[in-house]
Amino acid sequence: MKRSSVVPKLNREAARLVRLTLSMQEAGSQLERQNWQQQLMDQVTSLFGKRQNELLEQALDYLWHENPQACNVLSTLVESRAESLSDHQDAVLVAVPVLVWSRYAIPAGSISTSRLDELRVLLQKHILASGARLVLADFLYSPDQLPRGYVETRQLLQQMVQAAGSGQTLSVEPAQLPAAGEYVADVRYVLGAAMTSQGGALFRWQQSDMTQNEILQAWRMEARPWLAGMLPGCHVSAQLPNAFFSAWRRLEREARPFALRATVSFLCETLAVLPVELRAVIAPCGDELTDEYRIGFSLQSDPAQVLHGVVWPLVDDETEDSELVAQIENELVGLGGIAVISTLLPMEYCDDCGTPLFPNSEGEPVHPEMPESSLVTPQLH
Repeated sequence: MKRSSVVPKLNREAARLVRLTLSMQEAGSQLERQNWQQQLMDQVTSLFGKRQNELLEQALDYLWHENPQACNVLSTLVESRAESLSDHQDAVLVAVPVLVWSRYAIPAGSISTSRLDELRVLLQKHILASGARLVLADFLYSPDQLPRGYVETRQLLQQMVQAAGSGQTLSVEPAQLPAAGEYVADVRYVLGAAMTSQGGALFRWQQSDMTQNEILQAWRMEARPWLAGMLPGCHVSAQLPNAFFSAWRRLEREARPFALRATVSFLCETLAVLPVELRAVIAPCGDELTDEYRIGFSLQSDPAQVLHGVVWPLVDDETEDSELVAQIENELVGLGGIAVISTLLPMEYCDDCGTPLFPNSEGEPVHPEMPESSLVTPQLH
């Protein structure tokens, strides 16, 4: 996760989080480390109880700048507190993610009882451990509708565990969530809670010789009919259901090449052109360092006019020197032209609609515009 580029001033409780994390990192023995870890978890638990998302984020942002390794330590503990419970049983918040693109509106919202039951059977058979129980929320989430912070994530998990006492479903009220954004390429999630006895296996790969990648390939085959019914008229790529933050982090990387491929397919279908008739311009964007790459797509016959664009954000510890440009270029093989701009461009947005500006053939950030004769479509995510 890319954090704020500004080093925050630390509140007293956030400063204690930082101090405990650094002390744990510097411990000279396992016993000392365990002591610091317990104090750190007590402080994290206290901030969760006070619903202090901003202080958790403040400490993480500070460590991101000053000690990235310590930031990873604290992030792991905070995420664990948010997505898991361990009392008389173990429970973890599970995300079932899928990448989607379509020329039409991508569905989001309530899931019927019959469809939810079908998904539950698939997950119990192919993803969860044999002794695990499952509660699902009856809602297909867009990224805009996910819990906004660590505290809210934990509250959702607690609601699901409570729902397990009266059935297998958490009922979600759509009116209480923001509207899903309209994009050509986007992500959809089904959320649930997997529960087992303390120390028991939660996922199938804990009980078999199959790797996560092997289970993912099988899952894509098994889930295809369900996804086709749930997301009609859409091109989908099912991702591995897993604990919430693990699934989200993996999806964050997988969404970038998927968005590029979706863009090419969308433009070719909408404009009735071949990939060789398109060109792409890749540019690093940021303030002082590269925070993301922006890729502007144009017709070879009109390279100055950007038709659509894709943002490729840097994640985790990636830098502009990490061969990302080569990866982006590899995803665009087959286009009529690919240009790379070496100059760092500002991260500019349209003042009217907030759309990111993308580089044209001259390296100028411009607003993407489709020809008037093409269908009116939402932007690419």
